Amino acid sequence: MAKHKPDFEEVPPSKMIPISVKLNPTVLENMEAVRTRIKQNRNAYINLAIDAFNHYQRYKMVKEQITFESFETTPYYRFIIQELESINDYKLVQEF
Repeated sequence: MAKHKPDFEEVPPSKMIPISVKLNPTVLENMEAVRTRIKQNRNAYINLAIDAFNHYQRYKMVKEQITFESFETTPYYRFIIQELESINDYKLVQEF
């Protein structure tokens, strides 16, 4: 598996890279509802959401690698998988 860069880190606005994104109107409305409720800047919210999605995708890749390739995992990855499964069981979505 390829090495990943460090997790989300704060950078000055001058180092941020502008992109254009086309969002589904429903996704945008839901994002704005959550974002205003937690009182967070739109750019910071989107950065954190993408970072969380990247964590989830890495979790899926590790789990798939374990399942299909009989990959010998380190205790660190087993710990990450257990933590992510416990977070998944918590169902944060029900709060909103």
